[in-house]
Amino acid sequence: MAKRLFIACSFGMVISFILILIAAFFLTSILKWSSLSEASLTPLSMMILSLIALFIGGMTAGAKMKERGLVTGACTGLFYSAVIYLVLFLGFDRTLAASQMAAVVANTAVTAMGGIIGVNLFVKK
Repeated sequence: MAKRLFIACSFGMVISFILILIAAFFLTSILKWSSLSEASLTPLSMMILSLIALFIGGMTAGAKMKERGLVTGACTGLFYSAVIYLVLFLGFDRTLAASQMAAVVANTAVTAMGGIIGVNLFVKK
């Protein structure tokens, strides 16, 4: 059971990271070849793109696990947040602030909802 949960969460995280990398590629392409500036991209728009990728990653993890979508999605969101926090802490020497705690809660909630939908959407009854 724990091994299946770890595999499903890992699969959901990889999908989320791939989607975020694709979105980053398109955003940088738009910034490079259009008249938009970096100031036009608000942190809210970046957060929305991240939450969409996490929702899809949670759905993927829930579909892979085929049961316990809430737990699977929440674990995926917590693991994702832990990886992001480690990058921020080790790479940029930033500690966990209140706004980042809110992002952890939002990431966990959105991936948990995605996990619930993924289990119920893709399981054959």
